[in-house]
Amino acid sequence: MRNMKTLLRLMGAAALTTVAASSVVACGTQTKAPALNGKYAALLGWYSNENTSTINQELKKDESTTGKENYSVAIVATDNTKITTTKFNEKLLKAGTGTDSDKFQAISDDAAAFLKDLGFTPDSKKFYSADDVKGITALSAKVESTEAGKIEANSGKTDFNVAAGTCQINIMDKATGDDAKSVKKYTINTLKKDTLGVPAEVAAIVIKTNLALTKEKKFKKNGDVLTCLPWADGKTKEKNLYDSLVKLVGGQKLVWSTTDGGTAINKYPNDVTTDVFLRVMFGEAKEVKVVSLKVDKMPA
Repeated sequence: MRNMKTLLRLMGAAALTTVAASSVVACGTQTKAPALNGKYAALLGWYSNENTSTINQELKKDESTTGKENYSVAIVATDNTKITTTKFNEKLLKAGTGTDSDKFQAISDDAAAFLKDLGFTPDSKKFYSADDVKGITALSAKVESTEAGKIEANSGKTDFNVAAGTCQINIMDKATGDDAKSVKKYTINTLKKDTLGVPAEVAAIVIKTNLALTKEKKFKKNGDVLTCLPWADGKTKEKNLYDSLVKLVGGQKLVWSTTDGGTAINKYPNDVTTDVFLRVMFGEAKEVKVVSLKVDKMPA
């Protein structure tokens, strides 16, 4: 009985969700940063308004390590730069007028509230000290982790949509240097992606040569064929990439089709006008997120 209680206690009450993207960082004991006020995110250009992110997601292919090639959903490189090149002083401060033209104040009440959250408080006339202006100018932002939203098959199931995800931002007191310190961490949303570009990735790694369109080779017009790709010798990297893509978006099957939407293979036998396509039909998509285990206290 004691052993059973111990087992139940270790199992806890939480379920594990498949981790399908390498860009996802398992939280474990890490505490998720609070959400950045949408009005503040809009001031920085990270949102177009207080509810709509401007940070895009895309399918990322990582071929940097032989034998460990992988696909993941990550922030678009240019949008990552949009965050890391943010100039906080230009977004949040404005110069005074007249005799105060050498002083700076917040461009709005929202900017003042955000700066206060970052540790900067103006004087009674709402001007910031020279040291504060210097500190605000030195602020930088970096992306600590991203988490994609739920991946869902779109119409036809030859490509996928990904729901809005999240991105953890660390605002630092300066951009570089070993002594750079974290000022505040926030979580912001990323945009949903209507298409991930899966068909294009598949077309780039499918081996199209030496595929005989015969019944003996399991060819049937508009019918299923094979459950895995006929990888040629020396194509280990392509196979690893494809396997990781299947892991990311779910199981798959190959379908011969005369309907455009796949990889063109050859002409239909005895027909010089009709192209035959190899379409990759993916199964149920997986949700990309991490659920931390929680151990519930057991009764005595």
